[in-house]
Amino acid sequence: MLNVTKVLVPVDFSEHSERALAYAVDLAKSFRAAVHLVHVYPVTSYAAPPLIPGPIVVGQFRDESQRVFDELMARVKRDYSSDLTGTLCEGVPHVEILRCASDVHADMIVIGTHGRTGLEHLLLGSVAERVVRGSSVPVLTVPRP
Repeated sequence: MLNVTKVLVPVDFSEHSERALAYAVDLAKSFRAAVHLVHVYPVTSYAAPPLIPGPIVVGQFRDESQRVFDELMARVKRDYSSDLTGTLCEGVPHVEILRCASDVHADMIVIGTHGRTGLEHLLLGSVAERVVRGSSVPVLTVPRP
């Protein structure tokens, strides 16, 4: 039988990650497991428009991400009363999610999918797909409704 003690949930503050978070919390409750949220904000080269200095933009991303992440953590603790921890980091999302899963010793990852197809999927890629391919632990993908 699968022994799950920690569930990692990547969040991007979208409705898709909210739905995955609800699944993860329910799953964690049934296993009596802890939940660890991770949010990855983009690196400078992705974040900075050509006319705005990178460090200013990244600082704004970091500050706003921290604010929203703190609000989400407080809401999850209040609404679900779950054993909850979190990590906010800068980088390439799938790389940092997999690194975080290893660092916190997650037994499972629960991640939402945006359901992109065709050209949009080709151009933007899929964080969830890359996490599934690179993960050493089970990954539950939660599709959009």
